[in-house]
Amino acid sequence: MASVIAEFFNIIGEDAVPPDTLAELIPYLLTVLIGVVLVSTVFRVLGRLAEAILDLRRW
Repeated sequence: MASVIAEFFNIIGEDAVPPDTLAELIPYLLTVLIGVVLVSTVFRVLGRLAEAILDLRRW
């Protein structure tokens, strides 16, 4: 699990080490939040596509 999280941080361009000050924390959290939203959106779109394809095959 740790390797997956580290790779996620490498993909979004953020360091896996948390920031030291509040001025560094806010951009860090925004970057991580945007990355999580993008990943969840991609999985949601893929799930809807798979659902549509499987629904077509049933009929």
